[in-house]
Amino acid sequence: MDWRSGRLPLNGMRVVDWTVYWAGPFLGEMLHDLGAEVIKVESPSNWDSMRTVIDVNRYAGDTARPLTPQERANVNQHYNEWNRGKLSLGVELTNPRGRQLMLDLAAKSDIFIENHRPGAKEKLGVAYDDVCAARPDVIYLSLSGYGQTPPERDAMALGAPVELASGLFSLNGYEDADTPAKTGFSYGDPVGALAALSALLLAVRKLRKAGEGSYLDIAMRDALAFGAGAAFTDWSANHEVRPRRGNRHPVFAPQGVYRCRGDDAWVAISVRDDRDWQALGDALGVPDWYTDVRFSTSEERRESHDEIDAHIEGWTSQREPRDAEEALQRHGVPAGAVLDLRQVGDDQHLAARGAFQEIEHPAFGREVRASSQWGRGEHPQPIDMPAPCFGQHNRDVLLGILGMDDAAIEELERDGVVASEIVAGED
Repeated sequence: MDWRSGRLPLNGMRVVDWTVYWAGPFLGEMLHDLGAEVIKVESPSNWDSMRTVIDVNRYAGDTARPLTPQERANVNQHYNEWNRGKLSLGVELTNPRGRQLMLDLAAKSDIFIENHRPGAKEKLGVAYDDVCAARPDVIYLSLSGYGQTPPERDAMALGAPVELASGLFSLNGYEDADTPAKTGFSYGDPVGALAALSALLLAVRKLRKAGEGSYLDIAMRDALAFGAGAAFTDWSANHEVRPRRGNRHPVFAPQGVYRCRGDDAWVAISVRDDRDWQALGDALGVPDWYTDVRFSTSEERRESHDEIDAHIEGWTSQREPRDAEEALQRHGVPAGAVLDLRQVGDDQHLAARGAFQEIEHPAFGREVRASSQWGRGEHPQPIDMPAPCFGQHNRDVLLGILGMDDAAIEELERDGVVASEIVAGED
């Protein structure tokens, strides 16, 4: 996909983005990167909680005290990472006039996405049937934890509970540990967003070919359950429950993360087969490993994993992670330095591909954001806009898209139907 041609896949399409937290906003951001105009809709009384729920800029601008929700509503880094490129409309959906504005906007849009708890859209009168009445060929996507159908439709759907229900949680943890461990990352959100994007692109194809809209019901749990992969197949075919193995692999050996020289410094190594094993021995200066009968097969290497790990770490602990990675890869061993976020931000390869770009944000100045996933490489796609401040584009949307005049907009503002600030107290 070459953005320079001006022919992005979703050019000319408009999206109403009524989403919160991570999965839905990430989906909306990807739709923007593919060329769509995305309008984020929030209520002043019920905004996207990611603006305020996690205060990662807690002392921004004033070291004497933390920011209030109102002050940090536009500077939260989680919110700003997943909402760049969007327009913002602040409209009170509990007000009948606000609801009608949402439906009027949907009537002029091609796609409507939401990830609120099932029942919320029906309560506010912006469910699929309501939007479809305004725009019969709309593509309406609901992204939730467990889907829109019973029996678990109404279960609380944050990242950790969904991960628990997918089976991934049970596989993660230290070897032979009694207690499973969260992956450390809410995979349900980005994986669910990517599954939703795939479904949406198919629905766009259907719309363009047949002129028909779609209703899409995407569940994060459904998307995550596929991640269990071979472990689930092992259960269904053999009734074998795989144990937790930490960083080790059920077949590859040795495999692990090994301490390097420095504070919290590591390199990951995975030996897939006999060829990798011979290459590892050459890299570590022990070529006779390949002919040692104790290590002649993957199964025997798994039996001697602790002994092999100790030898490997004796070698890696004398080297910096990048040096170990380079030496191992030079011999053909799959290996990589474990990078922290600071190192990722400074990574020369990612920089050369345009993975991160600096842009100007109206609330706090220069910031660095991740670029489009499809516009990287020799000519990275520029980031055209930062994430919007709350209600920043009210007049652009009401005047430019809905065709309202200044008097009508001023009346809506005066009556609290539209707003450019959240309604929040101190916390």
